[in-house]
Amino acid sequence: MTLEEKVLVHRLFVMQRAEELQSVTEACRQLGLSRTLFYRWRGRFVQYGADGLRPRPPRRARPTQQAPAAVEAAVLGYAQLWPTHGPARIAQQLARPGGPVIRLSASGAYAILRRHGLSSRWERLARTEIQSAATQGLLTERTRAALLAARQAPQHVQAEYPGELVCLDTFYIGNLKGIGKVWQFTACDAACSYAVAWLTTELSACSARRFLTRYLRPLYRRAGHAIRAILTDGGSEFRGAFDAACSALGIEHRRTQPRHAWTNGFVERLQGTILTELWRCAFRRTYYTAVAPMQRDLDHYLRFYNFERTHQGYRLHGRTPAEVFHATA
Repeated sequence: MTLEEKVLVHRLFVMQRAEELQSVTEACRQLGLSRTLFYRWRGRFVQYGADGLRPRPPRRARPTQQAPAAVEAAVLGYAQLWPTHGPARIAQQLARPGGPVIRLSASGAYAILRRHGLSSRWERLARTEIQSAATQGLLTERTRAALLAARQAPQHVQAEYPGELVCLDTFYIGNLKGIGKVWQFTACDAACSYAVAWLTTELSACSARRFLTRYLRPLYRRAGHAIRAILTDGGSEFRGAFDAACSALGIEHRRTQPRHAWTNGFVERLQGTILTELWRCAFRRTYYTAVAPMQRDLDHYLRFYNFERTHQGYRLHGRTPAEVFHATA
């Protein structure tokens, strides 16, 4: 018996069972169905008979079609010439006689613009300003001020060797039954993405200092590196005792600019990776009653992350963090 036939027999049995019990609610309860689904099947059964209960064939996926290169070039060229015109006007103008006569829908024009990051009017105007600045040097005062601010802004995340800049942040894991509130201190090396993390039930400057002096700095010393600078946000845990520890160890303590949390994006992305690949899986497999088993699982994952998990970004190009962290010692 094929799968389609099995489905048909099952649905016919559902109809028969409801008829025998004279109760749709009881039949659905016994067979584990919702009343909504039952009435949907019964409507098809009443209208089409037994054939109406056969499973419907899956819909064929519509193939994605991308416009030819000549059409894309025409749309982008028009958007560069008239950046305030929207997709509907672009499609209409390109179809007029006397021009390239390109038959294109408004949604097709919008898809091309979106693929090139030009879906909004302001994105097209910004692209026009950038091209004018590069070719003719014509800048509005607003653009000139924005470029000047970008040049003067401190570059927090540039690092050429391990230890030159270590990005540090905290992550609230949750209030676990029998344990209490648990936080994760996370460090990510800006040069090679090497990760270090430690769990604690106390979020304070003393905990941040302990993570730095007992875990982070000894690890770097064993690998032959010196921590030159640390980047954190303005959290209270990174003040007081933590500031004093950085000064005593000769480490420059930098902070992200106010309302510019993305400048510490390396460690933010790392914490998201740990959450996705470790904790969301671990909490579905393990019932933790203490921090120590959680730390063991975290250490096990970090060994995989640092020594086995390859990174495809511009810093590692397919290598693991440990290959760079230990090779440059």
